Amino acid sequence: MLLLVGIGRVSAQPDVSQVSVSVERLKQHVYTLASEEFGGRQVGTPGQLLAANYCIRTFRQNHLTAPFRFDSTQASFRQAFAFTTTDVALFGPANGSYGSNLRATTKRSELVPLPQTAKDSSKVSFGFNVGGLLIGNELKTEIVVVSAHYDHLGKSGNRFYPGADDNASGTATVLEVAAIFDSLARQGVRSQRSVLFLLFSGEEVGLLGSLFFVYNSSIPLRQLKANINTDMIGRVDQLHRRTPDYCYLIRDDQSAPLQQIAEAANRQTSGLALNEGGYDTANDSEQFFYRSDQYNFAKLGIPALFFTSGQHTDYHQFSDTADKINYEALRKRATLIFQTAWRVANE
Repeated sequence: MLLLVGIGRVSAQPDVSQVSVSVERLKQHVYTLASEEFGGRQVGTPGQLLAANYCIRTFRQNHLTAPFRFDSTQASFRQAFAFTTTDVALFGPANGSYGSNLRATTKRSELVPLPQTAKDSSKVSFGFNVGGLLIGNELKTEIVVVSAHYDHLGKSGNRFYPGADDNASGTATVLEVAAIFDSLARQGVRSQRSVLFLLFSGEEVGLLGSLFFVYNSSIPLRQLKANINTDMIGRVDQLHRRTPDYCYLIRDDQSAPLQQIAEAANRQTSGLALNEGGYDTANDSEQFFYRSDQYNFAKLGIPALFFTSGQHTDYHQFSDTADKINYEALRKRATLIFQTAWRVANE
């Protein structure tokens, strides 16, 4: 577990408070991932594979290392998992919806051993987690995970679910934060801890990608010191429709020190209003903390902090499109996520 003591004392490092997040890159990633070409990015479909390959290309461009090892010589940016599905309502509050007037259905899914026997092959689909590792300095065996899920709901008939906010926005943020870490490293400014940028599939069918990762990773869990997860980070909810400079930080009790680091980073850099709306702990009525991938880290004792901009009426609808993202608000939230990740990777 990460020893988050002496929060005010940071190891010697350059001033990164002026690091710039690129709105242009964020917008490019969101529009690409939410495009018709990617067909809604449903786990187990060609659209998911297109999205995975796009993210891998971006990680390669950012000089990241393949983190998934199969033996002493083979490594990959992709981690495959197999699962079976049955059509049912999504588990969780309000049948998976965020708001009382929303309703979402999906598939109940279960992880299965990989590979499967031929008898079961017709029931099996495959998902792919995508990751890239930036190797740290003196504490390089300790790893901070910066994550989001990149899958969405796929298609219904002739229409596709774009999933711009859910969760192309979070995926774009992880890709952008990775680009910033890489840019700093190539300038000789490398974080003390290693940072694993991790994009999960199968979140929409039961957090399967993150569940598979925490139980099947070639990286020992004792090396994972914190998880910073981002899901639906690009919109403005009803409460903040006139004041879009805000973000929700959601955690469980063990992760309170992570929130303190994020709050300190926010005061020094982003200046967002934090946690106006009552979602700031695992005990809120919507149970947001248990409904995205950080939960699979937290339940194993790994401190985890969840960044989100909250609910809106386009959730799990065809109308969750790239043009509705507030890109300036997304830039400010991505800045906070970078600043938080940087501090966690260096304290």
